[in-house]
Amino acid sequence: MKIRDIMRPGPITIAANDSLASAQRAMARAHIRHLPVVQNDRLVGMLSERDVLAARANAAGDAWQGKPVADVMSSPPHTASPDDPLTEVAGRMALEEIGAMPIVELGKLLGIATVSDVLDAEVREAMEPSPIRVATAADAMTPWPYIVAPEAPLGEAVQMMFEYQIRHLPVVDDRNAVVGMLSERDVRTAVGDPVDYLNVQGSRKLLVRDAMTYPVVAVPFDRPLLELASAFADSKIGALPIVDKDGALIGIVSYVDALRLLAR
Repeated sequence: MKIRDIMRPGPITIAANDSLASAQRAMARAHIRHLPVVQNDRLVGMLSERDVLAARANAAGDAWQGKPVADVMSSPPHTASPDDPLTEVAGRMALEEIGAMPIVELGKLLGIATVSDVLDAEVREAMEPSPIRVATAADAMTPWPYIVAPEAPLGEAVQMMFEYQIRHLPVVDDRNAVVGMLSERDVRTAVGDPVDYLNVQGSRKLLVRDAMTYPVVAVPFDRPLLELASAFADSKIGALPIVDKDGALIGIVSYVDALRLLAR
């Protein structure tokens, strides 16, 4: 299968000199998290929701809204050609940890493929008559991940994410059952710049439960990896907690983990 077979043609774009406020409105209207950035009909960058959140967190007040897209976009962008194999593109997205890939031919933007598009296509392709893949959640997971309690101070969780360079923290109760997930995006949405929050957290006594995402889907360790890929595609989340037969947390799988294994 080629990437042209699954890409979304005619994606919504934004100009490099447009404001971040305009970009945020465009993402909200279309329910998307990535915008190709064009200048003089040429692709010059990619803007993600994460870029916008980071800019908002680092600016004073509403100053971020007037900043041009060019100031925070990723440039030069990673791109794929329409005839690139799906598996190759999946591997590149996993390696670079990017959420969307613009599809370009002769300098012209043809379409875009998101992680959800790629994972969904990998699942459909693997389910066609062919050697059956039997990889499970346990094959892809990172075992015994760092965890946090819902009643823990949010500052402690943010410090842990910085110290160990992680983007997702499972939130568990005293029985090690998953009650939520805390992501970097959750933190930025709740408090803005995490670094600034750590410096002033004494005056803002938020708990993990105040920022975490819940309810959360916990996946059994023996669930086929293809079903996990479907869950990522359907729910558009970045990581899934993996549990044992008793429902206790034993690992975590990110969309990057799933891409890496499916792209082999």
